[in-house]
Amino acid sequence: MSDHDHSHSHGPNDHSHSHGPGPDDHAHSHAHGPGDAPVPTPEAPMEDSSTQALSDALKSSFLVVRVVMAGLIVLFFASGIFTVGPQEVAIKLLFGASTGKGEAALLKPGLHWSFPFPINEIVKIPKDQVHTVISSAGWYPVTPQQELAGQEPPPGATLNPAADGYTLTADGNIMHVKATLRYRISDPEAYVFQFAAVSNLVQNALNNALHHASGQFTVDKATRQDIAGFKGKLMSRVQALVTAQNLGIEFDPRGCDVVAIPPRQVKAAFDAVLEAENDKRKAINTAEGDANTTRTKAEAEADAIRNAGRADATRIVQSAKADADYFLARLPEFTSNPQLFRDRRLTETMAAVLGNAQEKYFIVERTDGTPRELRILLNREPLKPAAPKQP
Repeated sequence: MSDHDHSHSHGPNDHSHSHGPGPDDHAHSHAHGPGDAPVPTPEAPMEDSSTQALSDALKSSFLVVRVVMAGLIVLFFASGIFTVGPQEVAIKLLFGASTGKGEAALLKPGLHWSFPFPINEIVKIPKDQVHTVISSAGWYPVTPQQELAGQEPPPGATLNPAADGYTLTADGNIMHVKATLRYRISDPEAYVFQFAAVSNLVQNALNNALHHASGQFTVDKATRQDIAGFKGKLMSRVQALVTAQNLGIEFDPRGCDVVAIPPRQVKAAFDAVLEAENDKRKAINTAEGDANTTRTKAEAEADAIRNAGRADATRIVQSAKADADYFLARLPEFTSNPQLFRDRRLTETMAAVLGNAQEKYFIVERTDGTPRELRILLNREPLKPAAPKQP
């Protein structure tokens, strides 16, 4: 554009413009009359300050949002930190499926991390804890308060089959049985994922075993005579059922506590039978003790008699052998001069006989051969010992 210069002349409302040189520059000269309106003040500076304030506010808001988002991200990942207890193992699930198989799927005690739910899910299993299951069949109802206080409800006049549990025995009787089983988890993966409630299955197996074992024992054997055998049969049945279902558990070494009692309504009769059996057992034990004592004494006397007989036999045989040897040794002398041998033997014998005699009397035969009369005074007053000689 070329430079131009405008000059306008208006009436009362006329105004003049003056434009300076330059392509776009121009100058206006306005002349207003008395009725012309005032020229408004430019508002551009106010709009600039509002825009700047809005921009600053948006920047502050975006900063706060970024900080909050960063905190949420940190909190999201930190929420995946978890701890497995000392008696626990854990299984990590990825969208509902296990992340491993067997031992590889088990997280040991300690600190671990996973993505929060629903990406990962952690299932904690009390593997080393002892779980307890109590049978629900075969026992009369007891309230929790009575069980804690160690009390029993009074028995009714008769057994109520609708409320009182019982089992049938092999001899057609009934009894009450209660069992407490303890177990540990041996296969956590099977325990959690293959069954909804393993404890219920264990309780059902225990109830089944109660009825199965009761049907193979009489009431006397189950309650008094063979309690250990009854318990062993019950545990064998529970073990067979648990193994068949592969519940992933193993029994605690303490095993199972079993209580078997006759119906409480006839407890007095069973007590009387028990007392009679105790008296019988006591009498049998006493008789067996006396028999053992008598037998031992007789055997000792028999041994003494046998030993004395053997000793006498040995002595007599040795004496006879010694006499035989002696006579055999003297036989040549007797053969050579029998009368002399007899006289010597008589003299030796008389010397041995008279050696201990205090008084000796010799009676000489009469020459005519008539016998002499010999009178002996018995029970004489003993001779007084001679007084010792004085020095």
